[in-house]
Amino acid sequence: GEVVRYFDADPIFCDIDAKSFNMSVHALKDILVNHPDKDKFKAIMPVHIAGQACEMDEIISLAKEHNLKVIEDAAHALPTTYKGKMVGTLSDITVYSFYATKTLCTAEGGMVVTDNEEYQKRIKVMRLHGFDRDAWNRYNSDKPAWFYSIVAPGFKYNMPDIAAAMGIHQLAKTDKFFERRNMIAQKYNEAFEDLEQIELPHIVRASDKHAYHLYILKVPKRDEFIQKMSEKGVGTSVHFIPLNLQPYWREKYDLKEEDYPVAMENFSKIMSLPIYTKLTDEQVDKIITAVRETYEEIV
Repeated sequence: GEVVRYFDADPIFCDIDAKSFNMSVHALKDILVNHPDKDKFKAIMPVHIAGQACEMDEIISLAKEHNLKVIEDAAHALPTTYKGKMVGTLSDITVYSFYATKTLCTAEGGMVVTDNEEYQKRIKVMRLHGFDRDAWNRYNSDKPAWFYSIVAPGFKYNMPDIAAAMGIHQLAKTDKFFERRNMIAQKYNEAFEDLEQIELPHIVRASDKHAYHLYILKVPKRDEFIQKMSEKGVGTSVHFIPLNLQPYWREKYDLKEEDYPVAMENFSKIMSLPIYTKLTDEQVDKIITAVRETYEEIV
């Protein structure tokens, strides 16, 4: 939403699927057909929540039907796969985040991937002040190496070399990180599957890789549950507060809670447990014990 506003354009918010938390294809279809500004739409921007891939076949099909581009938010989705293909190979543009909490960390920064040469050239120019050495070299090869061209009013969005160096080494460990996160998630699943009023993360396709950037439960009496977990020494969080509740978006677009019923329903129940590669088995067991004890106290 923020990036859309940078260009003085307006994002249209879509409700989510109740089980996966990803963009609802049903809600998306309704927007594409019935929204009063549908003829002005430029792109669909699905977010792979928690590390599970959206329904990309349906989304890409709808995009083609309505002559739209697809820009994926894959901040949670490394190394997520969709029907055997890596997220990042599916659509027009995919954007990753490598912030400190992500499955691959460069401390700060991210990555844009595309197989469109024109997009690639534009991104390379805009990431650093409109600087285009390629354009200068192509047409001015007789000039010294220190010459360059400014061809657009660009940004300062380049990743620092130190961060990139960190990322290269993190990348080599991606599979190892994935295996550890997946192992923790499976321990959680097994530990909570008998708790009838807790809903485990819903896996749409067992054959897909779920990055498990987040492990999100639906729990009874969510706020009380979080408080009791804290009292037992376990920190949890809520991912995420729906944007229609945030003051800027709510007031800018007059957003109503009733327009996003699934997001609101999910929000009232969700609690994220710690999941990261440095969690020890002992810490995982402590978290599991805290969840089970809290459940018994509340239910």
